[in-house]
Amino acid sequence: MIGGMKMVAGSSLWTIALVLSAAPATGNVAVDDAPAAAVSMPDEDSQDQAIVVTGEKDKRPTTSTRLPLTLKETPQSVTVVDRQRIEDFNLTSVTEVLAQTPGVTISSTDSNRTNFNVRGFAVRNFQLDGVPTIYQVSGYENSAVGDIAIYDRVEVIRGAAGLVTGVGDPSATVNLIRKRAPGEFRGYFSMQGGSFSTYRLEADVGGPVTQDGSVRARVVAAYTDRESYIDLQHDRVPVLYGTLEWDVTPHTRLRVGADYLRTDSRGAGWGSVPLLYTDGTKTDFPRSFTGTTRWTQWLRETTTVFGAVEQDIGSNWLLRVSYNGRRGDNDSTLFNIPNGFPNRDGTGLGTPFSFYGEVDQNEDAVDAYVAGKVTLFGREHEVVAGMNHFERDFLVNRSRYGATPPGYPTAETGTPDIDPWNPTFARPDIIRSTVPDFTQDLRQTGGYGVVRLNPADWLKVIAGVRYTDYKADRDNYNLAGVLQPDGVSNVQHERKWAPYGGIVADLTPAISLYASYASVFTPVSARNANNDILPPTTGANYEAGVKATPFGEGFTVSAAGFHIRQDNLTITDPNAVPNSLPGNLTPSLSVSGVKTWGGEAEVAGEPLPGWTINGSYTYARSEDRTGLRINPFFPLHLGRIYTTYRLPGDRLTIGGGVTAQSRIFDRGNVPSGRFTAAGAPILVAGEVEQGAYATVDALARYKLTERAILSVNVTNLFDQSYYRNVRFAFGGPGGFYGEPRRVIGSIRVNF
Repeated sequence: MIGGMKMVAGSSLWTIALVLSAAPATGNVAVDDAPAAAVSMPDEDSQDQAIVVTGEKDKRPTTSTRLPLTLKETPQSVTVVDRQRIEDFNLTSVTEVLAQTPGVTISSTDSNRTNFNVRGFAVRNFQLDGVPTIYQVSGYENSAVGDIAIYDRVEVIRGAAGLVTGVGDPSATVNLIRKRAPGEFRGYFSMQGGSFSTYRLEADVGGPVTQDGSVRARVVAAYTDRESYIDLQHDRVPVLYGTLEWDVTPHTRLRVGADYLRTDSRGAGWGSVPLLYTDGTKTDFPRSFTGTTRWTQWLRETTTVFGAVEQDIGSNWLLRVSYNGRRGDNDSTLFNIPNGFPNRDGTGLGTPFSFYGEVDQNEDAVDAYVAGKVTLFGREHEVVAGMNHFERDFLVNRSRYGATPPGYPTAETGTPDIDPWNPTFARPDIIRSTVPDFTQDLRQTGGYGVVRLNPADWLKVIAGVRYTDYKADRDNYNLAGVLQPDGVSNVQHERKWAPYGGIVADLTPAISLYASYASVFTPVSARNANNDILPPTTGANYEAGVKATPFGEGFTVSAAGFHIRQDNLTITDPNAVPNSLPGNLTPSLSVSGVKTWGGEAEVAGEPLPGWTINGSYTYARSEDRTGLRINPFFPLHLGRIYTTYRLPGDRLTIGGGVTAQSRIFDRGNVPSGRFTAAGAPILVAGEVEQGAYATVDALARYKLTERAILSVNVTNLFDQSYYRNVRFAFGGPGGFYGEPRRVIGSIRVNF
C-alpha cells in the first residue's frame, strides 16, 4: 500500500469486493469521501490530520468494489494512493501516481504513449468511480488518463478482476475516484514551477449550495504549461471539472458532473531512440534526443459526463446506478525516424514513419447493482447482484498527408543524418476527408452475483460468478467510402461464464490467511498476419497469502504468492513486418501454455506518530510451454519504499522514496559486427537490454502559516540515466529514456 494515509487499517470499514483474485492486503483502506457514518474524514486540504475509522459500518460500499468487507476479510490486494500522498509528492498526473504504486512498472513507447504493467502484463482495465472504461495506447487511441487534479484518490487492484469488470485480465484494475462535493465550504489554490520550464496553476473550491446542505457543488480547474527534457516537445494541458450532489431524501442521493481534459503536445515524438549502430555497438544519443520535427502535434480532447443515484432499501440494502459518457477527439500530425541501425556518422536509416489522423471516440458505460444482507442459520451473510454494459465506437477518418515538400525524407532518399538531427523540411499538405478509413465497435454486457458466507466469526467464504457477452467488429472502407468485403474476420463475438471463489481464515485477531481462485478472460483486438482477429486469452489466477497487523492496526505487513495460467496469450509476431496491417497495425501471435508465478510483500502504515512508511517488493516471471521467458521487457524484481516524517513542531515534513528494478531486455536480430560485400550489416539473433537501476526522490514541505504551505520536490535526485523500456519496434531495437533530475517548487493556500 502506498499513500501517506494515516488510519486504523483493521476496523470495520466497508471496502469491498470486486471479488477478483487474492493478493496481499495493504495498509490503507479505500473510503468514499462523501459524508458517511463509518469514516471521519479530515478536510482534504489538511496536511496532517489523521483519518479515523470508527466501529460503525456504512451501508454504502465504495465505488471500486461491491461486497462490504473489512480489509482482513478481503482476499485481494488493494492499493490506495490518497490525496495526502498526492500532495506530499506533488503528483500531477495519473501516470506519476502509478509510477509510485507497488507492483506497477511504467514503460513508454514515446513521449506521448505510456504503458502500465503489473505482474508481467499490460494494465487495460480502468474505472471511473467504479464504472469500466478501457485504457489503450496507439497512434489512434485517445486514452490520456489525464490530470490528477480532479481525482480524490486512485485505487489499484492487482490480479484478475473479471467478476465485476467482465474482462478478467491478470494484471490489475485501476479505479480513478473523482472528488466529491464537500459538506462545508473549503478549497485551495496552488502555483508551481520548476525544471523544463514547468508552470502550473490549480484551484479547487466546493461546499453547500443550499442552507441545509442537501445540495452541494465542487469545481476544479488546472492548467499546465511545460516543455520537456526531450527536445522540441511543449505541452499545454487545461483541465476543468465540476460536480453537483443532491440528497433528494434521507434515503436517496443523486450526483451528476462533467470533466474536460485537453492535451496539446507540440513537437510530439512518435517513436524511440535507436539502440545499436551497424557495427553492433551501443548508440550514445543524449537523453534529450528526438527523432521528430517542430511541426508535429498530438492533440487529444476528452469530455466526460457522469451521474449516479443511490437508493437505500430498508435498513440493510442499497441500490446504486451509475453512468459515464466519454467523447474523445484525437488529431495527430506525426513524424519520426525509424529505429533500425544507423551508421556511426548518423546516416543509414530507412524510411521515416509519418502519419496524419483524425479520430473520434464515443464511450457509454452503465453499472447497476443491489447489495445487502440476509440472515441464514442464525448468521448474517452479504449478497450482491448487478450488471454493467460498456460500448465504444471508434472512427478513423481517411484524412492523410499529401505530396511531400522538397527535402522531405522518402523511401528513395532514406532518413538524413541523425547525428545531429536537425529537421528543416516543411510539413506535407494535409488532405482532409470525411470518408472513414475504418470503424471499430465494441460492446460488452454482463451480469454478476456474489455472496459472502459467514459460517463462523473466524471464517469467511466468498463465491461468485459472472456472465459476459462480448462483441467487437471492425469495418474497412475504400477511398470512395465503400465498405470493403475483404474476406478477413472482422467480428469477434464471445460469451463466457467466469467463476470466482475465496476463503479467509483469522488465525488470531491480528493475523489472517487467505486463498482464492479467479477466472482469466481477456478478449483481444490484435490480428495475425492474415488480418484475422486472434482468439481471447483464457486461464486462471490462483493466490494465497497472509496479512497481519503486528504492531497494531495502524501498521500492516502482508505477503502472498500467485500462479497464473493462460492460453491464447497475444504477443507481437517476431517474423512479421511492422505496421504491415491496415491501420498501421503490426501482426501478433497467440501463445498457449503460458505460466506466470511470483510473490509480493508489503509493509504500510504509521509505525510512529508523524512517520509514514510504505514499502513493497514484487517478483513475477512468465514462461511459455518450452520454458522460454516471455515479456522480458518487464522486470523480474521491483522494489519501492516511500516515507515521510513530520518533525516536532508540526511545521516541517521531510521525506523521499526509492524505486529499484532488475534488468529488462528484448530479443531480436542485431548487427554481428560483420558486413556483406555491399556494406550491409549481417544480423544475428541477440538481445538489447537495460541493466538494473534505482532512482531516488526527495521532498520537503513547510507550513508558512496554518493556511499556506511551501513545498519542494525532487525526482531522480542523483540524475540516474536509464531507458524506461527497450523493445524491438519501428524497424529495429529502440529505447525511451527516463526523465532526468527534476526540481519543482510549489506554494499552496487553503481556505
